[in-house]
Amino acid sequence: MSSVDAGIQAIFGPPPEGIDLKASVTLGYDVVSCVVLGLALAAVALRFHIRLMYSSQSRNLGIDDYTILLGLVCTGALVATTIIAGEYGSGTHVWTTNVHRLMTLLKVVYAEPWVYAASVTSTKVSILLLYRRLFYVTSSREVSADRTFYIMLWVAIVFTASYPLIMWTVMAVACRPVSFFWRRYAGASDGVCIDVLSFFLAFGIVNMINDLIVLAVPIPRILKLRTSNREKISIMGILLLGSFVCVASGVRIYYLTRLMREVDVTMILGPAFGWSSLEPSIAIISACLPTFAPLFRGLRKRSASKLGKSGQGSHSSYLRSGRGGHIPLQDCSQSTLDNKYGRTNVRIVHEDSDMSKQDSFDQGHGRIMARRDSTLLRDMITVDTDIEVVTTDKRVERGFA
Repeated sequence: MSSVDAGIQAIFGPPPEGIDLKASVTLGYDVVSCVVLGLALAAVALRFHIRLMYSSQSRNLGIDDYTILLGLVCTGALVATTIIAGEYGSGTHVWTTNVHRLMTLLKVVYAEPWVYAASVTSTKVSILLLYRRLFYVTSSREVSADRTFYIMLWVAIVFTASYPLIMWTVMAVACRPVSFFWRRYAGASDGVCIDVLSFFLAFGIVNMINDLIVLAVPIPRILKLRTSNREKISIMGILLLGSFVCVASGVRIYYLTRLMREVDVTMILGPAFGWSSLEPSIAIISACLPTFAPLFRGLRKRSASKLGKSGQGSHSSYLRSGRGGHIPLQDCSQSTLDNKYGRTNVRIVHEDSDMSKQDSFDQGHGRIMARRDSTLLRDMITVDTDIEVVTTDKRVERGFA
């Protein structure tokens, strides 16, 4: 008991019986935060590499790429606040520190929301800009058809843009004078503060709701893609990997609620800082995953080129017929093909076009209508061509080019 600082004991009382004052979670959270930040850095680096080396439509970086880079810088600063907080007692029992170190820690606590808001906002803005780049259309008819998507997109934009403005405004006036935020624990009485912990908790919940809205934005647009349910689920699975961010937000909220009711505040600040750093790092990784598709597509094409010796060129698309054989679809504007049903004229669009083309051709067993819906989501996600063949008798088969 004699090792406990008298000033700390006067503020927080004596330590509970049987407590291990040497216990610390600081190192664990510092290591995990740095490792996940390193993964986020690698994801952003790979994203830029793919943009510059694998993009087939445009080699120019988009604003979503620059905002994710800004988010990475801000997240790096956020991880730095976690490490600095650990140096001044975050993640250890409050009875192991002294008043001077506690004041310094509380200064870091005051600075952290400013950096946190910049980090999560820039990352979410990048995600929303990516959605716009993937799904945005200029046709007023298409906008009207996808009204739900655009409403959700703008709701998410408003929520995301409002979050840092409100956070920074409230933090600027939370205490008068500002220094009273940390001096009040040293016995100062020349100022006033709002209930900062309640504000942190309320805004943590708002932030998690915003995460859910951002995750839900692309779902209406994906459901309207003319492709198989399996492919829709695959695309949604990639985009919804960001749901791990909601888990991080939930854990962060849990520790904020503990801060409001427990005395050992510095021990709880350790995981609170840690999860605050993990949340935007995970969001950055999730935001980069959809941009990796050209890399995997390139690897798949190289593998296919080694296996394919048909002499049909590099384009290996084909239509599977339920009545026998494969009908190759050449990578050209007009092809004339023969199959067991007779002579067939097929007009298709190039693989990298984002147009939908209604094709028709005549065969011995009636008129076949084929829709080639090749949706290239701005060089990020390629939905494989969905070809539906319907005869005058019945549907022959659905094939995927």
